[in-house]
Amino acid sequence: MNPKATPQKPARAALLLATLGVMGAALSLAVSACGAPPPAPLVRQQAAEPVIVDPARPCTRDAAAAPAPPPAAPATGIEASFDPATRTIQLTAGQGVTMPELAKAVDDPGLLREAAPGEWLLAADLAVLPGTSVRITAPSTRWLKLLSSGERFASVKAYGGNVEITGSCITSWDPAANTVDTDAEDGRGYLLARDGSQMTIDDAEIRYLGNGEVESYGLSWRTAGTTGKITNSVVSHNYYGLYTYEVGGLVVADNEFHDNILYGIDPHTGSHDLTIERNVVHDNGKHGIILAEDCVDSVIRDNIVYRNKHHGIVLYQRSDRNLLEGNDSFLNAAQGININQSNDNTIRGNRVYDNTESGIGITQTSQNNLVENNQSRGNGKDGVRVVTEAAQTTLRANTFGENGRYGVYVDVDGDVDIAGNTIFDNRSGIMLKGAVAVPEGDNTIFGNEEEDIIAD
Repeated sequence: MNPKATPQKPARAALLLATLGVMGAALSLAVSACGAPPPAPLVRQQAAEPVIVDPARPCTRDAAAAPAPPPAAPATGIEASFDPATRTIQLTAGQGVTMPELAKAVDDPGLLREAAPGEWLLAADLAVLPGTSVRITAPSTRWLKLLSSGERFASVKAYGGNVEITGSCITSWDPAANTVDTDAEDGRGYLLARDGSQMTIDDAEIRYLGNGEVESYGLSWRTAGTTGKITNSVVSHNYYGLYTYEVGGLVVADNEFHDNILYGIDPHTGSHDLTIERNVVHDNGKHGIILAEDCVDSVIRDNIVYRNKHHGIVLYQRSDRNLLEGNDSFLNAAQGININQSNDNTIRGNRVYDNTESGIGITQTSQNNLVENNQSRGNGKDGVRVVTEAAQTTLRANTFGENGRYGVYVDVDGDVDIAGNTIFDNRSGIMLKGAVAVPEGDNTIFGNEEEDIIAD
C-alpha cells in the first residue's frame, strides 16, 4: 500500500458528503415546488412615451384651469432695494409680496417687468431676507422668466425668508432668442432656499433651471432648519431636478421629474426625515431617485421610476434606516434598486422589473438590510445581487423570476439569510460564492433553465 494514498480517503469522503449536502439542501428547497403553479404574471406599469417640451413654449399647464390660491390681503410695508454691485434686488420688509407688488416697490422695469399679462421677466437676482416672504402665484404670475443670456442670469434666493409658488411656471429665459436657456454650461438661474427658509411649491412647473456650481443646481433646499414641500408639480430639464443639503422634513409628493441633466430627486449630505411619495421619475440623465451621504430615517414610497440612464432608486454612503416600499422601478439602464454602503434599510413590497442589469443590488459595505415581499422579475442579469461586504442581508418572501442570469446571486463572506422566497424561470436559481452557507429555509425553486443552486 502506498502510504501517501491513505489521507485521500477522508478528503474524498468529505467532498462526497459536502456534495450530497448541497444536493440535499437543493432537494429540500425545491421539493415544495412540486406541482405548484408559477406565480401570476406581474402587472407591469406602462412606460409613457418620452415627453417633448418646446423650449419656446415650455409651460404646458393651463394656469387658468388650475385651482386659484386663497385670496390674500395686499402686502404692506414693502421695502426693497437694488444692489448694483451684485445685481441683486433685496427684499428687506414685507410678507406675501407678489411680483406686481415687488415691481411697484422696485420701480425699475429693467430689473422686473410684466412682459405680457401674467408673464414677468426678472433680470436680477432676488434675495428674500429674514422676516420677509414672496408669493409667486397664478393668475398674477402665470410665468416667471428668469433672465438667462450668455453668462448673465437671474435667480430667486431665500436667505431666511420664505417663498410660496402656486400654479405658476418658472423657467430660464433668453429674450433675444425668445426661448429658454437649454445650455447649463455658461450658467443658468435657479431657485434656492437656505438658512432656515421655507419654500413651498404646489401645482407648478419648474423647468430649464440650474447649472453645475454649488447651490445652483436648479431647485434646492439647503442647510439645517430649512424645509418645505413640493407637490403636484412638474420638474424637468434642470441640472438636478431637486437637491437638498442637511434639510429635514421635506415632503416631495405627487410630482413628475423628467429629463433633468443628472438626477431626478437628489437629497444629499445629512438630509433626514424626508417623505418622497407617489412621484413619477423618468428619463433623467443618471439616477432617478438617490439619497446620498448620511441621508437617514426617510420614506421612499409608491413612486414610479423608469427609463433613467443609470439606477432607478439608490441609497448611497451611510444612508441608513430608510424605508423603500411599494415602488415600481423598471426599464432603467442599470439596476432598479441599488443599496450601496448603507445600513439597516428596509426594501419591501417593491416591483422591480425589466431593468438592464439586476433588479436589486445590495453592495459594498452595506449591512443589515432587509429585502422582503418584493417582485424582481425580467431583469437582464439577476433578480437580487448581494456582493462585496454586504453581510447580514435578509432575503425573505420575495419573488425572483424570469431574470436573465440568476434569481439570487450572492458573493460575500458573511451571513445572508435566504428564506421563503419563490425563485423560478431564471437561467439558474441561486448562485452562492464566498463563505455563504447553502440556505436551509423554505424557498420554492423551480423551472430554472440550468441549476437550482450552484455553490461555487
